Amino acid sequence: MLWEELATAFLKPGQYADESMVRRYRVHDLGEAARPDTLLDRVVAEAGAEETALEIGAGTGRWTVPLARKVRRVTALEPTPAMAEMLHANLAKAGVTNVDVVAAAWEDAQIGPHDIVAAVHSMYTSPDLAGFVRFMERHARRSCFMEMRLPPARGIIGDLSLRIHGSTHDSPNAVIAYNALYALGIDVNVLVEQDATYRVDATLEDAMERTRSQLRLGDTTEHDDLVRRTLEERLARTEAGWRWPDGKRSALLWWEPGGPAREKGAPRD
Repeated sequence: MLWEELATAFLKPGQYADESMVRRYRVHDLGEAARPDTLLDRVVAEAGAEETALEIGAGTGRWTVPLARKVRRVTALEPTPAMAEMLHANLAKAGVTNVDVVAAAWEDAQIGPHDIVAAVHSMYTSPDLAGFVRFMERHARRSCFMEMRLPPARGIIGDLSLRIHGSTHDSPNAVIAYNALYALGIDVNVLVEQDATYRVDATLEDAMERTRSQLRLGDTTEHDDLVRRTLEERLARTEAGWRWPDGKRSALLWWEPGGPAREKGAPRD
């Protein structure tokens, strides 16, 4: 299955974040909290004041804090110690006290049902998407929400992935997830961010490092000339650095667990 292959390549099974990822999240967290988020706003608007929420892979708490301010109580699963440390710090800074942080991955978590379950960019490293979705459905009384990256139709990474790996899918994303959920018999609602953000790398070498990492090239330098040539042709040189033309957007997938006219977890014909 494509999802399994991509998720296994993205991170080793059972590995949720290494030190370099944590450092990127620490920098990422500084600017993301204040950025408008229509997808988060939609979930918060759907949540009730007396409801409970389960967040799988809470990270630094960008969704946790707004959810906690709306619902009665939040359970935040975060298996990575460095991430959990940042999460605790951000909760304390926000003055939020109605969050239970559980240091466990979804596969190992022993928790009860909640009204809503949310997974925000946290399912990429799980090779068992069907198991992940069934976990969400078992623990959601009312609604399941998944936010995932939406790759551009003709993005640089996708084009390079096609030339190097024979597939435009560089990693798990919302398009693959939508098709996988449909195959499981789940009719999913979709909301896509309208405003895109654009990455800027300070140097071409930084852009090279990002691209090599996303393409999972490891130590090989076989494709470096192709990658460098492509980046030089398609990235724009600005005063701030090398600006990517691919807008970054996310999509929100949501559904009711055990929806009408389908057996939970049953594949379509």
